[in-house]
Amino acid sequence: MKTKNYFLTLILSAIFCTGIFAQNWVPQTSGTTQNLNSVYATSTNNAFIVGNNGIGRKTITSGVNWTNMTLPTDWSPTNTRNSVRFLNLTTGFTVGQGQEVSNTTTSGSTWAFLGGGITNLYDCYFTSASSGWVVGDIEVGYGFLYNQFTSNLIQIPAIANKVLRGIYFANSTTGWVVGDGGLVIKTINGGTAWTQQISSTINQLNKVMFTDANNGIAVGNSGTILKTTDGSTWSSVTTSFTQNLKSVYYGSASEVWICGDQGLILHSINGGNNWSQEVSNITENLNAIHGFGITDIWSCGNNGTIIYRSGTTSVFDLQLTTNISIYPNPCTGKFSVKGKSDIKTIEIYDVFGEKVYATSKFEQQKSNEVDLSDFPKGIYFVKIYDKQKFYTEKIVMQ
Repeated sequence: MKTKNYFLTLILSAIFCTGIFAQNWVPQTSGTTQNLNSVYATSTNNAFIVGNNGIGRKTITSGVNWTNMTLPTDWSPTNTRNSVRFLNLTTGFTVGQGQEVSNTTTSGSTWAFLGGGITNLYDCYFTSASSGWVVGDIEVGYGFLYNQFTSNLIQIPAIANKVLRGIYFANSTTGWVVGDGGLVIKTINGGTAWTQQISSTINQLNKVMFTDANNGIAVGNSGTILKTTDGSTWSSVTTSFTQNLKSVYYGSASEVWICGDQGLILHSINGGNNWSQEVSNITENLNAIHGFGITDIWSCGNNGTIIYRSGTTSVFDLQLTTNISIYPNPCTGKFSVKGKSDIKTIEIYDVFGEKVYATSKFEQQKSNEVDLSDFPKGIYFVKIYDKQKFYTEKIVMQ
């Protein structure tokens, strides 16, 4: 097993270290027509989604299959869930309608009801299994900012009559909340005290994320993008996009994605200074985006929409334009390898590092089909040797 894991690590390192990734969003089948409001990935294979009418979905196959995730019915079986977040591979939380909070310690296999009330919750952030905050609608004149475990309810003038919509902690002490009217507040002591920051916008802010204690991005309605490099001073990033922006995801310190209405996906490769649109191939409103690094990213939205971006898709086309291409990816069992250079071998490995396919018959300058139709759906790694070096590509079989 150590040998398998070591070899798999080498394969993954080869993929992750390429540094060049293509934009390629593909639809996945959610099995529901309910609006999907939040997604969170804990690995390249595992992701979780929650939405309207008590819906929950999870995948352990990079989205090749999405299965039902049964959420607690103690408060209401049809309560909308608005946010799902995980601390690690096993422990996660959901919040939503009726102040409902639930958690899992079994990677989403089972969920436990933690509490409910009257206020709708829109986001949560837990810095440990016993420390976390939830945010939501206005209750008794203030946006709802509440520590789920200490019952500390924050009511300060800055959040009077402001719906709170997003929360993020860069570490156990430093966090931000965003909401209506361009609201941004910050804590540096774990939530004991919060201070308002100047955002220079009155637009509704929906979500915020940081890559460290200084660098963060908040997104909101009417194309609003705010950026900070010191954790305190916010500046507006101007683009030509006017759609409502719903969620932001840092894949790395430099690569950032935003999703929004009308199927909008934006991508930055310089930490959010400049943005370009990626082709999502959909027009549904997208409500959330999250992934595992820069290689596997999901966005979900209205009417059961899930789209997936495999960062290594077509990496050969970018690196070796005149030598090798692999297509389609994802595939349904068959894919083609086309080469102009002198390819010596093609090998395919499963996620455990087991070789499942090998051939040394490669016709130069012609398209050669590989057939894995008899193999289980999932993720495989294609290893190609051209007598000079090895190249590795991840391929998803749906």
